[in-house]
Amino acid sequence: MPAKVQTPTQTQIDELRNLFNKKYEQNPPEVPFHWNDLDRIRNADSIWLRRFLEMYDLEMQVALNKLWETCIWRQEYGAYDLNENNLVKEYLHDGVVFAHNKDVDGKTLLIFRTKLHVKGTKDMDEVIRVVVYWIERIHRETNMDKMTIFFDMAGTGVSGMDLDFVKRIIETFKMYYPNTLNYILVFEMAWMLNAAFKIIKGFLPAKALEILKMISKKDITQYVDKKNCLASWGGNDLYEFKFVPEKAQRPTALTVISNGTLPKKAPRTPESPSNNEKKVHFANNNRMYAGSEMPECERGYQSLDPASAMLRISPNDNIYFNRGENSESVIDLTCIGKQPITYKIQTTAPEKFRVRPRCGYLAPSETVSVSIMLKQDYHLGESPKDKFLVMCMPAPVGIEPSQQSMSEVWKLKPPSGGDMEQHRLTCNYRGSASGASTPGQCVCGQAGGRIGGPDEGIASGKGSNTILDLSSHAKLLESQLRFTQILQCITLVFLLALCVAVVYLWKTQLNRMSGCIGEEECSAAVAGNCPGRNL
Repeated sequence: MPAKVQTPTQTQIDELRNLFNKKYEQNPPEVPFHWNDLDRIRNADSIWLRRFLEMYDLEMQVALNKLWETCIWRQEYGAYDLNENNLVKEYLHDGVVFAHNKDVDGKTLLIFRTKLHVKGTKDMDEVIRVVVYWIERIHRETNMDKMTIFFDMAGTGVSGMDLDFVKRIIETFKMYYPNTLNYILVFEMAWMLNAAFKIIKGFLPAKALEILKMISKKDITQYVDKKNCLASWGGNDLYEFKFVPEKAQRPTALTVISNGTLPKKAPRTPESPSNNEKKVHFANNNRMYAGSEMPECERGYQSLDPASAMLRISPNDNIYFNRGENSESVIDLTCIGKQPITYKIQTTAPEKFRVRPRCGYLAPSETVSVSIMLKQDYHLGESPKDKFLVMCMPAPVGIEPSQQSMSEVWKLKPPSGGDMEQHRLTCNYRGSASGASTPGQCVCGQAGGRIGGPDEGIASGKGSNTILDLSSHAKLLESQLRFTQILQCITLVFLLALCVAVVYLWKTQLNRMSGCIGEEECSAAVAGNCPGRNL
């Protein structure tokens, strides 16, 4: 059975709720939290609050800080609003990750078929969005019950063992879904991946190691009943994955929060459209740029009629970051039209950047400076997959020009609105001979901030340092793993050659011994000692 955890009392749950409500009223976030998250916290016996207290051993202040971080991340990431319409459909339908059946404790299996995943062939940020979608979907369908991760590694080779992919999955659960896992099952892992698995174990917290189980066809029924085991696992289930859209219709209408007051429950309107503008992947206007090069003509705003432009951005094509810590860049937004506008900034990787302010109101000729900080421990890789989208539209008449009101306006804005203006920017590093990187090349290093946390000083320094150390050595360990595998192959060849040599020498020795016996018999016959001759 999974390891036991300290069970919080109802008094402790109420205390955490009251601390959260007090903080929300006295120091509200710049953008209101999603009503669904606030609704979870208000429940008398909140499963969510209970999970945070269990994960952090009933330490009230730590649980509060982590809960606050998670609410900010969920609001920026748009976790609750992910659906099949705003995800990369190819990743939803390829069967690398999906939910199916239950374990022996009745917990849903979140299955990862690693042999179908090839490292470096997909946009990792979009893949993680699909993973978060399945986690959220399971929580909706099971009322936030626990789940079991099932890594199906049968037939997985070196190309399918993507340490960055596994690390991102583990970090997502560790930081934003506390005490959510019932088991972590690793099925039929090849012996050649043992070195890589040791690296993965280093990413796991102590509590996760207690529920980590290495299994094979011989003992899988200890954790998954045979009727719930797929045929490829040696079970009776002949299921073949095919993506089925979620049937539940989820409300997305939000209530404007003003003066730090907690909202009442949002109206649950089944026909409310889903908000898919939390994280942009440049799929609007029937174009998709996730994981691919953005065409030169798409960098910056290309207006067909410059006279009708509403917003000017400086710089208008690239956002530059310095190497090292506390890397921050500033862009200026200026309303150049004759009427007030509201703007909103989105990014393909909200977990990597802190943007302040993310949305707001601009009167004609007004300028606002937006700070964009690259969080510590994150890097963008070699391809320009991390981008920003700045959108603007005429501000509604009669609405208070506050950031909270503008945030509500954008949440209710249909994604296909024809009055919206868009500007796209890519990320670059300063440091080339000309003072800028090659256009379109997105490379960043460590910077200020923290992993997953929008506010400084909240997360545990020890945990951040551990993840940073593991990240800095991941590539080195991967190269060592490849070297070890090559060395193992050479050793096998050498052993095979040695075996052949031993067999050859053994046969040669036998032949010599047979020859010696024949010569002795002949000598005996010549000497008259041969029994046949006496006859």
